[in-house]
Amino acid sequence: MTTLAILTADIESYTQYDAAEFVSAIPTFIETTESRIFFFVQLPFFRRAQTGTLTSGNPYLQLPSDFLAPSSLAITVPVTLETIYLLNKDVEYIREVYPFAATTGVPFCYALFDADNDDTTIIIGPTPGAAYACSLNYFYKPASLTTDTGGTWLSEHAYDVLLYGCLSEAANWMKRNGGVDNMADTYEQRFIIGLQGLKN
Repeated sequence: MTTLAILTADIESYTQYDAAEFVSAIPTFIETTESRIFFFVQLPFFRRAQTGTLTSGNPYLQLPSDFLAPSSLAITVPVTLETIYLLNKDVEYIREVYPFAATTGVPFCYALFDADNDDTTIIIGPTPGAAYACSLNYFYKPASLTTDTGGTWLSEHAYDVLLYGCLSEAANWMKRNGGVDNMADTYEQRFIIGLQGLKN
């Protein structure tokens, strides 16, 4: 498994640049690259499920702290035990179709509600008229290689994507800070090719 130390050494080797400020920026390159990968590719390895209960009269559901993107939200109807998958809509749709939070019923749809900068809440439409068991399937953001220094799934199974993304970030940093690296376009192209491979 590729560790943080190995990736750091490879970045220094490819760029032939080891100034102290550059080395101190390498964790930022890694975290930025990981975020780009998770933004563009929804890998099945990073899925989780969480169960809970929708409360009668409450149109909001708190999201897990590691939430990245929804996959599905299902409820179980209390009497029939029927499972219903809710439709993922925009907040505007829910506000237009269900303008009054006091109007309750069997939930039909949900949306990410921007309660704060982390989108930590889901809004349900209509407001649940009873307590419903629910199951949220979602994509989560795993620990970064910068904190899990022994290795991560990406560092083991998608090292080339991680490396070329970091090199692209490093090349951009070097251009802004007076270093010279004319390989930025090549690194970015290799990163994009690697992303496509992950998607497949």
